[in-house]
Amino acid sequence: MSSGESKSSPAPHQRQTIIYSLVRQKGSVRVSELATSLNVTEMTIRRDLELLEGKGLIERIHGGAIYNDRIGLEPLFAQKSVLKQAEKRAIGALAATLIEEGDMVFVNSGSTTIEFLKQLETPRVSVITNNPLAPIYVHSGSVNVILTGGEIRHESLTLVGELAVKAIKSVYANKAVIGIDGFSIKYGLTTSTQTEAWINRLMITNTRGSVILVADSSKLGRVANFKTAPLSSVSIIVTDSGIDSVNLEEFDRLGIKVLTASVAG
Repeated sequence: MSSGESKSSPAPHQRQTIIYSLVRQKGSVRVSELATSLNVTEMTIRRDLELLEGKGLIERIHGGAIYNDRIGLEPLFAQKSVLKQAEKRAIGALAATLIEEGDMVFVNSGSTTIEFLKQLETPRVSVITNNPLAPIYVHSGSVNVILTGGEIRHESLTLVGELAVKAIKSVYANKAVIGIDGFSIKYGLTTSTQTEAWINRLMITNTRGSVILVADSSKLGRVANFKTAPLSSVSIIVTDSGIDSVNLEEFDRLGIKVLTASVAG
């Protein structure tokens, strides 16, 4: 038994089960709080978290841990578009305020970026996108929409393939607004399909300015099969108020600005 631990402390296996249950339930936990509630040292908690992370169950961050949720099958656009609608509208509206007159902006396809396009009204802005329906969603006549071309993936309503890749490679935007299936401090930005991960990665690579991640808080800690980019490639995260203080502190430590959109009651 380690120094500082009492006989009333749970056995290691039981303690790790409790920790995993708490992380899954709360989304994030702090080492100090776990040590106090389980009556063990912080060093013991860190060892427990290391073991749980090794099993792919959680993700350690500075001073704590967050839940690591693997995404299995690709969520279809029709399924994603009905989830978190109020949050996505609020996120899209807030992200639109970050665009300035004269900007050239990469925008990938997704249910949250659609809300951004609907509310983008900044004059003399050019949007380069692989969303085939973008001209319908952009209501402002002062926003110029450039489609990448390519093959349509009907599952996600996304333009992909060689034509889309060539179009993106030929442009250097000064901002990018990117939606993803999941984002994680350890695993970065992830997408369910390889072709879309490639497109998203190219948009980020060819951005000579701010990369703005638009994602509701439920996507934090979720990990899809294909990595788009490390989290360090993101300048600003626009999310909703469901994101907790543990994660906010970690993003601040990493130098990433987080803007939280207020969802109308």
